[in-house]
Amino acid sequence: MVYQYWVVRYVPNVARGEFTNIGIVCGIDGGGWASRFDLRNVPNPGSLRADLRELGSWVRWFERRVGAYDAGQLDEGRIDSGWMNEMRDRQANAVQLAGPTPIAVESAQAGVELLYPHLVERTNRRRRRRGLTRADMRNELRDTFTHELGFRIGQNLFRQPTMLVGSWHTKFDLGRRQDGTVLTNTWTFNGSSREYLERDIGHWNYIVSRFRTEGAHVVLGHTDEHLTGSERIEVVFDAPDRRDTAPTWREDVFEAALESWRHEGVVATNYDDYLLQLRSGDFALH
Repeated sequence: MVYQYWVVRYVPNVARGEFTNIGIVCGIDGGGWASRFDLRNVPNPGSLRADLRELGSWVRWFERRVGAYDAGQLDEGRIDSGWMNEMRDRQANAVQLAGPTPIAVESAQAGVELLYPHLVERTNRRRRRRGLTRADMRNELRDTFTHELGFRIGQNLFRQPTMLVGSWHTKFDLGRRQDGTVLTNTWTFNGSSREYLERDIGHWNYIVSRFRTEGAHVVLGHTDEHLTGSERIEVVFDAPDRRDTAPTWREDVFEAALESWRHEGVVATNYDDYLLQLRSGDFALH
């Protein structure tokens, strides 16, 4: 069956005409429709460029409309080639649609799955397995929460919140308000120093242990709030490289850390898996 597809482009500077492909929409009049987007590493330099937060809002609106129509929820409005071309005429600024192109596939979803890896999907240029740092991980998580999931810094997402237990304190990489307060920290086990890694994780684990039994004060932005100790704490980790040439001590430190986190009820997730969970839609704010 012959479907049509449209490439969705992000144009941060309309005058220069440079663009990045951010999505694929595929469908057929009177039949199914599907879409998929990738907002990772979308360029947004300069104060005069379009706001990535608004881009994320537009993408979530578009995906909801396509999904609702494909599920038969017609109250969201029609979707057909005419509507897509109207969208193309209207979207002449930061978000633009290329002209329709025919493709012979069995379904709209099959068309998206075929085209997306070639026309849209980007490797994460900040993601370097052999050189991934906590800053890389923290920045990627922050950008995913804000640009793709609609969180706002200072409102429901907070950078480096501080936890205070007695005279001890530590910083987390991110805090968010989502069904309560959630604190997230990143760790990489591919560094060069066992001494520093064990010291830093040991210090952090000690404070988390006291937090579980005593509670703590946490500074989120300009707000100081008391937590009871039962709140969700997440660890996003970069597991040690398991090649034969990698130092064996990294695996030892990693296993010890996992054991401590299980004991303290810390939810520990591999970095790549965590990003997939975020982008599955479970964390999105609607």
